[in-house]
Amino acid sequence: MKKLRRRVEKFNGLCVGLDLHKKFIQMSVLDRHGDEVEADRFASDRDLLLGRLDRLSQRGEALRVVIEASGCFVWVYDLLVAKLGREAVKVAAPSKVKVIAEAGEKTDASDAWWLAYLAQEGRLPEAFVAEGNLRDLRIASRELRGVVDERSDLMRRMKSHLAQLGLTFASSAWASAPGRVKIEQLVRAVESAHGERGSAVARLWSRIGTLNAEVRHWRERVEALSRRFDEVALLEAQLPGVGPQLAAVVWSELGDPARYRSAKAYAKATGLTPGYRESGGRRSGGRITRQGSSHVRWALTRAVLACMRCKRGPGVAVKTWVQQRSRRKPKKAAMVAAARKLAEGVWRLFHLGQAFDLRRAFPT
Repeated sequence: MKKLRRRVEKFNGLCVGLDLHKKFIQMSVLDRHGDEVEADRFASDRDLLLGRLDRLSQRGEALRVVIEASGCFVWVYDLLVAKLGREAVKVAAPSKVKVIAEAGEKTDASDAWWLAYLAQEGRLPEAFVAEGNLRDLRIASRELRGVVDERSDLMRRMKSHLAQLGLTFASSAWASAPGRVKIEQLVRAVESAHGERGSAVARLWSRIGTLNAEVRHWRERVEALSRRFDEVALLEAQLPGVGPQLAAVVWSELGDPARYRSAKAYAKATGLTPGYRESGGRRSGGRITRQGSSHVRWALTRAVLACMRCKRGPGVAVKTWVQQRSRRKPKKAAMVAAARKLAEGVWRLFHLGQAFDLRRAFPT
């Protein structure tokens, strides 16, 4: 269990825990002594929620509201911030609220109570919530990744059908106009000569064309939104293997790295740090924790993959470092270690103002 590195202060006021669902909200209110003074369940409605807050505000005590970063919390968060202010609204990280996730008797009422209790004790593990332009950049980045992954899956299915016929094409051919013309001719020939398989290939190619337009749209939106943040351009310029899309993902998912106390803490937020177990004086290492942003983890590992294809430039140092470490450990583990070093470099870049030093991060 992680030790607390700072003193905690109890909240001297009313703590309101809200367990959010699509159809209803479970509420639990604790006073300054930790006693539950009110528990209620009501429909997920803006007016009903505001009515509860108005009634609690009439008590004349300081108010703190706690919610969990579930799938439907954004509208509640925006409403609470507009009503009470950002300092009075806390958002719990679901993966770190173990008392709720691992409870033997888990109910909506107990979930709301635990949220209020942890906030009152000053021990609530908080989640980062993107707002304004940063939220828009996060949405656009996730949509871009989604449509690119969907297009890649369709491309793999199409190449699998062609492989059954002894046919193939270069993966990079569809990225150029002449290459797409050749693929189009191949698809039409297969469609006319191979029945249902040909029909499947033609329909897959048509869907890929539709997704190409989606990819262009979201890529343009990511580029337009990224121009509002100088930090995205700095990440792209400093980190090897990081392009516009990856830089936008790293910045929009975790926000300003300066809010983390150390480079290790920032790397831990990506889930790229290895876990360990200690018992009886013996300590054993394990796999990476994956307790962090999966999108940032994907972006940093993709940056390392881009470096592995480099033949010149700063990415070659990363490639050489991974190849050297691959002699003693699996290549995948070496690439994850390189991604973790990139994460630590992001923290030093913004917290200490240090330019990314390839010789320090990847000595060869």
